[in-house]
Amino acid sequence: MSNDIADFVRTCMGCQLRRKDKISDRAPITPVAHPELPFETVNIDLIGPIEPPSGRGHKYVLCLMDQMTRWPEAIPLRSLSAKATCDALLQIFSRTGISNVIASDRGSNFTSSLTEEFVKRIGSSPRFSCPGYPASNGLVERWNGVLKNMLHHIIREDPRNWDPQIPFLLFAYREVPNTTT
Repeated sequence: MSNDIADFVRTCMGCQLRRKDKISDRAPITPVAHPELPFETVNIDLIGPIEPPSGRGHKYVLCLMDQMTRWPEAIPLRSLSAKATCDALLQIFSRTGISNVIASDRGSNFTSSLTEEFVKRIGSSPRFSCPGYPASNGLVERWNGVLKNMLHHIIREDPRNWDPQIPFLLFAYREVPNTTT
């Protein structure tokens, strides 16, 4: 069955057009300390705007990846506001527990005073990636790419009803063994 899937992906024009070429001439990244507990450190980012918006008005997705277990989360959002971001993080942390470190880029919704106060009140520490260097938040950036590719196929079939499919996409991704965990 895996050969059939691989053959399909190799012959799918949409898959080939959306596939990213791997570049191997990059300088090695210095190692970072690995978390000792699940959800001790998470990476977050946003994707969007997603066109067309869902029938429920969602245009963005907050993506989260646990550094230790590689457990992904994704919450559809209607806006990029700091309040929407904090609400989505609270929704995730109510299931996973509160992370000690929240790593993100320097998006305005992550650096706002509301988000700063939220992170402080829940007892987490923010860690921001280098401006203009998305690879420093690469763990969640990779998850963003996978989720965008999955959403592309959902949106092609049912453009206004992609947001209820996110739990099923998460399930499919979580069921595939990850070699790093």
